[in-house]
Amino acid sequence: MIRTNGRACTGKRRHDTEEQAEEHRERLIAKGAVRLAAYRCRNRRCGGWHVGHTPKPRTTR
Repeated sequence: MIRTNGRACTGKRRHDTEEQAEEHRERLIAKGAVRLAAYRCRNRRCGGWHVGHTPKPRTTR
């Protein structure tokens, strides 16, 4: 796990490839997690892939 000054990577598992991140996402979904996505980290020091929650759908009033 990489820690950075910002919150980008703190507490997140780093994957070297998109495929590794997708495999991890699939395992989490099999355990009951919902709305997960694999994404490339914006932190250039990390350069890896993470799995995180997607935003909840917005409701209109």
